[in-house]
Amino acid sequence: MPEGTTEPRGLVADGLLTRLGRVGFSGERALWVHGRRREDFEPSVPLIIALCEKLTRLDILFTSEDPAVRRWLAEVCPDAVVLAPPLRFARSASRYVLNLNVRAVLFLGRVGPGDRHILRAAYGRAVPAALLQTSEDGGADQLGGLAGIGADIGNLQRCFVTSQAAEKALVHAGLPAGQIIRLAGDAAGRRTTVVAGLVELLRQDLKVMRSTQRPLRRWMERQALGCLDHPRWRRWLSFKVQRFDTLDELQEVLGHPETILCLGNGPSSEGPAVEAVDYDCLFRVNHVWLKRDFLVEPDMVFTGSKSTLVAVRGAIFGLLTVKAEARLLVRHFLRPNLLRVRYAAVERFGLGISDALQHGVRPTNGAVMLATAVSLQPQRLVVSGIDLFSHPAGSYPGDETTPNAYSPGHEADSELALLLDALDQYRGELVILSSALKERWEEHRNGRLARQDAAGCGRMT
Repeated sequence: MPEGTTEPRGLVADGLLTRLGRVGFSGERALWVHGRRREDFEPSVPLIIALCEKLTRLDILFTSEDPAVRRWLAEVCPDAVVLAPPLRFARSASRYVLNLNVRAVLFLGRVGPGDRHILRAAYGRAVPAALLQTSEDGGADQLGGLAGIGADIGNLQRCFVTSQAAEKALVHAGLPAGQIIRLAGDAAGRRTTVVAGLVELLRQDLKVMRSTQRPLRRWMERQALGCLDHPRWRRWLSFKVQRFDTLDELQEVLGHPETILCLGNGPSSEGPAVEAVDYDCLFRVNHVWLKRDFLVEPDMVFTGSKSTLVAVRGAIFGLLTVKAEARLLVRHFLRPNLLRVRYAAVERFGLGISDALQHGVRPTNGAVMLATAVSLQPQRLVVSGIDLFSHPAGSYPGDETTPNAYSPGHEADSELALLLDALDQYRGELVILSSALKERWEEHRNGRLARQDAAGCGRMT
């Protein structure tokens, strides 16, 4: 195995891994591209390159039943993982989806009854699937076998077609017309359309989708929330869980802090400047900082990850949404231990950061942390570690391998807008130790002041 690569968990032991790309497999999230013929893959290579340029933290997994096609893919796409497809039963395909952390599946050329195990495995993890027609000619024949898929065709959330015959075949098979995108224009324009559609799929919150599609899970989440909303049950369960519903309650339990130190996970989160900060309340994000042994006793940790809930002790957890709260409660109530969890769902505070979700924007935990800190209006707010993935030292302290970019679930421009909007609401002493954020904030503030001055001059005249 090449130096510095990481094996997808469980695949080597299961005998499923046939080749690992030369650069390696991060295991963060993967797009699974499945096809049969080289003629299907060849026109799709520029598309995959464009997608990887846009989402640098995306792994690509290729599968094909033809060994010759797999050998060719390994040569032309050395950074991807090339595997034989899973055996034709759901458990085998499910291992691929789970162990390779698949976030979307793209079928090239056609999809038929032989692909039902992949569609079902994807649906079991709420992973969206898409279909891309790869030939102008014979569209209906190329998409043949759709009728044999049955209800599983419903997991095709996007179908990109180039012919009217293919569009009719999909509608006839039972796919809603709204999930079919007719590609037009030149190759570059079509590629842009497909990339945008795939990015949209990859940005979906699969945790929310899983809760939505599982009736038993939905019922359990409703019951859990109901228990915390009922005063008597809430008192009885206080030994197990405590929720803070208002900013006043959170302010009280934090001890009315005068200085809040907000640390993201970027390289500027560590160093002499941060270590010298005199603070009385520490906010952090997730738990990757635990192994760094630097400021490891936060008062509040913002996360949506169950692994953070297990790893961090003593802190109040900040969750963005009530849906995330429901998932936490179900998992926590089903755990045999009696460890107490304290948390707040930021959505309950009525902050603007929650409204972003209604517009398809997923804030990072760092943005949620900053918005919450601002809403508490401490006398002094110190921010570091929010480096906008532009720090020369990389994404995280001591990490030279993770691409310096946002994950597919987040977008740089919308994230910056949320951060600047939060800082606009702060009225105390602001200290930003992250040079990238400080520079953008100063540009934003100076532009705002210039607009205000121009507006004032306009009223005077």
